[in-house]
Amino acid sequence: MEGERETAGVEAHSGEVGCTGLDDSGERLRCVFSTVTKVKLGTGTTARVQENRVLWYVLQRNADAYGVRKINPQFVPTGDETLIDKETLLAEYTPEVEIHNLQVEPAVQALKKTVAKGDKHRERNEPLSAEMYYVEALDTEVTNVRAIFGLGLIYLQRGDCEKGKVLFEELVQIKAAFNVEHKHLFNEFGIALRKAGMFDEAVSYYGRAVELADPDENLYYNLARVFFEKDDWDQAILFAAKSLDLDPNHQHALELCRFARALAGSETLRGKYKKPPVPEDVARQAEALLGGGQDELDLPLEFGGGELDLTLPE
Repeated sequence: MEGERETAGVEAHSGEVGCTGLDDSGERLRCVFSTVTKVKLGTGTTARVQENRVLWYVLQRNADAYGVRKINPQFVPTGDETLIDKETLLAEYTPEVEIHNLQVEPAVQALKKTVAKGDKHRERNEPLSAEMYYVEALDTEVTNVRAIFGLGLIYLQRGDCEKGKVLFEELVQIKAAFNVEHKHLFNEFGIALRKAGMFDEAVSYYGRAVELADPDENLYYNLARVFFEKDDWDQAILFAAKSLDLDPNHQHALELCRFARALAGSETLRGKYKKPPVPEDVARQAEALLGGGQDELDLPLEFGGGELDLTLPE
């Protein structure tokens, strides 16, 4: 099971209805299960044993790996999933088909509709209505990734950086936020953090993706872009180099190196663009990354590179 991606299984399989895989081994298992633990309460003659039942949403990932997520009091799976093997599933978990079909499935579908309404209002530039639906969704599932992304984007675009920061701190703790199905929201949120001047948060945000995702040239470039805004030439060119290691023709990373080289040789340009001096070793590294060529950016000089789409593995 090592190396399996953790993902919000319910969101990834919105088209499926009802339990699957219980009676047909050819189907991927997807159903609600329960576990029971016994707790001894009291002592002596007053001692008694209490059974605690926990509901889990189980989704089969491969032949011997099953992702499990807790089901909250609103009957919605919540939080990042944990992987268990088939032996553990058979020994410790009991299928709950009726609960799945009559309570969990309807609650999940209702939640998706609420988030979709929020997305629709946000796309229409109706932030107050969108916020209402996102908040409603988060009242049902506090870790709903799409709702957190959507609400965070509304706050950042509104200029409410304090609330945006709170949601950013929640996002970086949720592994599912960095899964492929949220790629476009991931990129949009990273751009919003940078445009709001929240550079440290943007660095942490992209850094978290570095921890969880496979090496990606666009992700490294996005980090370089934020460090460029922070006036940190060392880190900007370092991550431009990482991007170019994966894609030697990455045009935005090359453009950043050309910009660094041009400013290194011109105090006038540094003053014009309000950038600090480029350290000599960094200028040499940028020159090396460009292959020592003398191609120049057209004047008036402008570095216009923005965040690029992150290509996450399926």
